[in-house]
Order: sequence, then structure tokens, then C-alpha cells
Amino acid sequence: MSGTAREIAVAQQRLASDPEVSSFVSASAGSGKTKLLTDRLLRRMLGGAHPARIQCLTFTRAAAAEMAVRLQRRLGEWVTLADAALAEELKALAVTPTPANLDKARALFAEVLDLPGGMRIGTIHAFCQSLLRRFPVEAALSPHFALLDDIDSEVAWRDSREAMLEGAHTEASRAALTALAGLASADQFGNLVKALQQDRDRFDALLTLTPEEIAAAQRRVLGVAGDEAAVIAAACTWNSAPLRVALDVVARDGAATCAEKARFLLEWLSGPAAERVAQWPAWRVCFLLEDGSARGPTTLVNKKLADQRPEISAVLLAEQQRVLAVEDACRAACAAAASAALVRLAAPVARCYAEAKRNADKLDYADLIGRTGRLLVDPGAGWVLYKLDGGLDHLLLDEVQDTAP
Repeated sequence: MSGTAREIAVAQQRLASDPEVSSFVSASAGSGKTKLLTDRLLRRMLGGAHPARIQCLTFTRAAAAEMAVRLQRRLGEWVTLADAALAEELKALAVTPTPANLDKARALFAEVLDLPGGMRIGTIHAFCQSLLRRFPVEAALSPHFALLDDIDSEVAWRDSREAMLEGAHTEASRAALTALAGLASADQFGNLVKALQQDRDRFDALLTLTPEEIAAAQRRVLGVAGDEAAVIAAACTWNSAPLRVALDVVARDGAATCAEKARFLLEWLSGPAAERVAQWPAWRVCFLLEDGSARGPTTLVNKKLADQRPEISAVLLAEQQRVLAVEDACRAACAAAASAALVRLAAPVARCYAEAKRNADKLDYADLIGRTGRLLVDPGAGWVLYKLDGGLDHLLLDEVQDTAP
């Protein structure tokens, strides 16, 4: 494709705004996505689509207002433009400026203005709420449900969290609290529980497992076979014969500091398994710094000996890498334990929050999307889909880069 960057971008926008094709646009902020969507909307209406049968969904009220304002401004300008200027506007939209199209362009302003409630441009949450209001029975909801605003939702979450803490009397619950106490504050815990609720279907599926199954699943995902103690126990039992030979050489021929460390490591290797497990931190510190990074190779084998016997240095460096891998596995096991503890404590919080909403006949913003999604895929939703299909011909989505699943 030849031309300047601007010409290329305009050509690509014109292609994407063609209402006869389904297209998905990914572009950075400020690059003209909303303008492109407005152009597509205008081309669709100029092509004969009735404005009342077009639904535009955005993810924020501000985006919906901006799109509506842009549309009204463009249509208002078209009413007053001379034929030549309006013809140029239509050409920019890849619409042939025939007399009929010029008349259609000027009539759109009044046509949109006369729509009851205006164009269907709104947030996805507003769309879901209106749909659930129309079909509460099909969605298994009270017709008088209310929306839980952000402030009330925060209060409900806090009350649910406090109720969980007051009821954490079992040994398992206390153990879970102990596991998380040093990792997160009460507010951070609350935020984590809310984050889990962003994908409620998967979270609900997770809660069908037993606590032991949840912990095992966490470890499986993170690639560890057991808890931290099991990881260290396994690390203390391996074929250490090549390492013993290398340490004997360093203890005999190495520089004083390296030889002293080698003798300590040989002593560690000669101890029983239970003692090696208990002294794992001492073994670890010989190979790693306090921050977990590897010590320099000359702290294991002095340079002169390493130059003379490179195979000795290779064996000790290999053990250093093994210790690093064990440390990674320990961190993964700790993360799995913390995640399992979080799920154990999050479950009663989520149940209490859901019960509070149910008792008050209220839905939060996540409920609006979740309930609508289930409604539209329900085997008995044929009537709902039929009514939607009878009122809408075209759907345009803005801001679909939103990260909510």
C-alpha cells in the first residue's frame, strides 16, 4: 500500500466503517476509534437502516455521551451545509452524493430527533438492566429489583467480610487466616475477594471442590507436587555422589574460605535426612544471597582451582542452579497455599454478599452482565431472543478492549 501514513490510516478507517462487513478494530487511544464507529453508524443510516433499530453499546456513560454528541453535531451540520459541501462529506464516508442521498442526509437530523428517548446509545450495563426489566420472569428475578450502587456495594462487601471474620471458628479457617495475615491487610483481602468475583462462573465452579482439592489444583497449576515442606524434603534426598567428589577436592585443594565452606557442605551431606531438612536454610545460604539471587562462582570455587579443574566448578554451579529451582518451587508452593487459603476465606464472604443482595432484591453491575448472559443462552430464551430480533437489526460496540471476562 502506497501513500502517507495519514492516507493509509484514512483508507483503513474507510474500510472498517463499511456497514456491509463485520469488523473489529484494535487501535491505541486517540487514534479515531469513536469517529470510525460514528462514521459506520452514519453510513448505516444513509444506507436505509432505521435509527431506532440500531443499538450502540459502550462501557462508560462518558463514552456513550461523547458518541451521541458527535452524532448530533454531524447531523446538525449536514442540515445547514450547501450541496457541494455536503457532497464532500458524503464522499468522505464513501457514500455516493446523489440528490436522494443528499436529501436523506439532511432528513436524518429530524428523524433522530423525533425518536422516543433518542438513539439507542448507552452502556452495556444500562442495556442489560433494561433487558432484565423487560423480562424479569424469564431471568428469574423480582420485577422490582434495584441496582446496588458502588457505595452500597462497598458497604455490603465490608459487612460480609466482617461476618466471615467473626465466624472463623474452625481450625481450618483459623489456619487460613494465619496464612494470609502476613500477606494482606483486611482491605487488601477484600479487594482480592472482589477480584475473584469478576469471573463468578469460574469462581462458583471452583467452590464445588473440597478445600483439599482446591489446594491440589493450585499446586498443579503452579507445577509443584506438594507443599513447601514436601518440596524441601524432596530436595534433601538426591544423588549427591558427584557433588561429594567435587567438595572433597575443594576442601583439600581450594582456598581457605572455599575449603571451609566445602567442609561445612560435606558435613551437611553426611547428616541424616531429618537433620538435612531442618538445616536446609544453611545449605541454601551457601549458594544464594539473602535476596535469593546466586552467589558469585568464586565463592564456591576459587579462580585458581576453577581454572585447573573446570569440571569441579561445573558440578558446584549445577548444584547452585538446583537450589535456585528448589527456591522457585518453594515460592510456588507458598503461593498455592496462600491462594487456597484465600479461596477458603473468600467463599463465605461471597455467599454472605450474595445473600445480602438477594434479601434486598438488588443486583450489582456484575450481576447485570452475568444475569443477562445467562438469560440469552438459556434454552428457554427463545421468546426473549425473538423480541430482541424484532427490535434490533444492527449492533455496534465501542470500547470492547475492556478487561472484564
